[in-house]
Amino acid sequence: MLVALKDVLNSSEQCFYSGFDPTADSLHVGNLLVLVALLHCQRAGHDVIAVRHYKFIHGQIGGATGQIGDPSGRRTERSAMEVETVEKNASAIEENLRRVFSNHERHFWRERGETDPLPPLRVMNNMEWYSQYSLVDFLAIIGRRFRMSNMLSRASVQSRLQSPDGMSFTEFTYQVFQAYDWLYLWRRHGCAFQARDGSGEGWRGLSVPLITSEEGAKLGKSAGNTVWLDPQRTSPFDLYQYFVRRPDGEVERLLLLFTFYPPAQVAAIIEKHHEKPESRHAQKKLAESVTTLVHGEEGLRSAKRVTNAIYSRDPEALVSLADAELRSMFRHSPVADLSLRSGMTTLDLAMAAKCFRTEADAARIISAGGFHINQRRVTSAEEVVTADSHVLPSGLTLLRVGKKNYYIVKWV
Repeated sequence: MLVALKDVLNSSEQCFYSGFDPTADSLHVGNLLVLVALLHCQRAGHDVIAVRHYKFIHGQIGGATGQIGDPSGRRTERSAMEVETVEKNASAIEENLRRVFSNHERHFWRERGETDPLPPLRVMNNMEWYSQYSLVDFLAIIGRRFRMSNMLSRASVQSRLQSPDGMSFTEFTYQVFQAYDWLYLWRRHGCAFQARDGSGEGWRGLSVPLITSEEGAKLGKSAGNTVWLDPQRTSPFDLYQYFVRRPDGEVERLLLLFTFYPPAQVAAIIEKHHEKPESRHAQKKLAESVTTLVHGEEGLRSAKRVTNAIYSRDPEALVSLADAELRSMFRHSPVADLSLRSGMTTLDLAMAAKCFRTEADAARIISAGGFHINQRRVTSAEEVVTADSHVLPSGLTLLRVGKKNYYIVKWV
């Protein structure tokens, strides 16, 4: 099968597509691997048939199927979504797609000296071809082509039919729309191949591995452990740290899957990593590549600034952070809006920010060295707070009690 596929790809240009249901307003790391597969297709563009193969890489946003929901890998039915929500999510996903493809061309294609333009990304919404049908027309023209025995035999259907909640007719028809998507794209654009994660069945194309958590659970919206591609949902810092934390046993495989390093360069990275594993050289190379692909070079610089500010605990490192970066770092920390009045002391600041329950507790912990302002230890409860010494350029002040309890002060 692999030999036959290789022969087809080497003999003429082909067209690959992948579908993304707008069930959330962002793609996630699991989807990213599918995008990387499409990018590899785009990078390998043949010029035999210039219009097809990688001349059209379809990122298909399922406006129609998004209102139904793919039952694959699920135990329960997806919640119904309003049309306005689907449209909003579809627009957000298109932004994700275009950003990743744009970052790839700018930072991974052109920077290696390539001068040939890459085939363009074409983003489509399958409502474009379903809106022409009424329900009766679709069932009469398309539905009669499907056989119940084949539809019932699918693994995703069987697992749901045997579950306590069963399966609704809406979800059961998802495979009809999947099949018609493929047929439409084949007829209009010559797309014979689909790229998707390993949860699919009954299709012709490229399967990419499922990305799992450290516990082995599938990463995704339903699993509740999502690493998003939208910076408002998962910051560049959090995305960077997700890959920095990958275990040594996974990192070589992830470098081969998520980056554009050739195998020989991956081997060299791993060899250097083994010389000093505690430096996490391989994980950092992985994190740098993925963060640049998703958020660009500025996103990578932001992730490194935040990483340095957190782990170096250098007071000067905080100065370089923007307001949004600092808030992202400590988004789960309490925020206090305060006015900086003349003569305010460290004790006054700590109590106003509600860092301690009582002044006695505050005075005791401050004098013992357990209180920090902008990562600088303060041991005098009577130290006067000033804008020059205690307020960051962003207009914020970071307080820390002990090792992990952070508080943000926004001066108004």
